[in-house]
Amino acid sequence: MITSEGGLPAFVHATPLEYLERLLMQNSLFGDDIQLLGVMEEDSRQVILTSQPFIHGSEATLTEIELYFRSMWFQPVTGLNAGRRDSPAFYRDLDETLVLDAHQGNFIKDNTGHIIPIDLILVRADAALQKALEPLLS
Repeated sequence: MITSEGGLPAFVHATPLEYLERLLMQNSLFGDDIQLLGVMEEDSRQVILTSQPFIHGSEATLTEIELYFRSMWFQPVTGLNAGRRDSPAFYRDLDETLVLDAHQGNFIKDNTGHIIPIDLILVRADAALQKALEPLLS
């Protein structure tokens, strides 16, 4: 991730190490159990193999997703998305965590009503990104 000249964040593809760091963040922040199975070559490219538990449930609403993040002290970020077009984003200054790609397809409401994130883009915001996020927080 880099900051564009206009002051808004611009995104680039993650390195393999950044991808693995995101998986660790997902496990740590949201209690997930994503596991690294290995690295292999497929069609002359290296791929990272991971697994995570299957969760029975239904799709969470956008309101439920926002309430879930607000309950953990995240604020919505307006005008910023990465991943699926028009995906919500959230930021928590407590630990400088930016959550991207928070669309309904990346959440499951389990049979007990708990909201579970399953495939988010997580970033630790450096000083430049924190400054760029300030006017976007609602």
